[in-house]
Amino acid sequence: MTPKENLQEAFEATVTPRMEERGFHYVRSRFTYKRKSGDFIQQISIELSKYNTRTSIRFWSFFEVTSPKYNRWLKQQRRDSFNGALAGQTDWYVPGFHEPGDDVTSFVLSPPESPRAVLADWLGRCFSAGIPYLDRLSTWLGAADDVVRGGQWRRAADYCLIAGRSDRAIAVLRQGIGVLVAREYSYSQKTHPIMIAKKKRLAAERDAEVAAYRLRIEEIENSEPLHPADTERPRG
Repeated sequence: MTPKENLQEAFEATVTPRMEERGFHYVRSRFTYKRKSGDFIQQISIELSKYNTRTSIRFWSFFEVTSPKYNRWLKQQRRDSFNGALAGQTDWYVPGFHEPGDDVTSFVLSPPESPRAVLADWLGRCFSAGIPYLDRLSTWLGAADDVVRGGQWRRAADYCLIAGRSDRAIAVLRQGIGVLVAREYSYSQKTHPIMIAKKKRLAAERDAEVAAYRLRIEEIENSEPLHPADTERPRG
């Protein structure tokens, strides 16, 4: 058996029944667990190290949400469709999945470790941190908060607009502008010409992105009814 087949066999015996109790459907061909939550599809995918052997198997997991509603909304906006996850993280970035100071980035399913103990450990973290994280992402404003952490302000603004919160969309875009204009690309006359060219290119890209965000704010203000911020405010 291949490392993937060995790991799948272990998951199917120990993990899959517990995940199905939580409403997740196992997709064996993709080594993924999926369930629907409102507008969203929650997914937990198992990834394996390319250096695995039959007796030494390392794996980690990826938590993400998708939604067909986003592409329907983009089509209404006459914009290109989006092919990817709306929001999500590898497990070592999921809040609470790993203890503070724990820099281990994979689980090891090989002797002398007990496969049952390793999978019980992963499942416990999945239930206590991973699935709650997916639940937080399974609202448009929750997904917006997540992608803001990665500097994806335009997409976060889209999610806010889908949620009917144009005020939040504008606040997110202004936050992005603030971060971008604070980026420093100055140089001295002693700077190497290659570095000067790079800094000029980065500055031009920053200025273009800022201009696009300002234009988007203007479009929203002219076409979207503004909703006052009340119970939900932008994070960070």
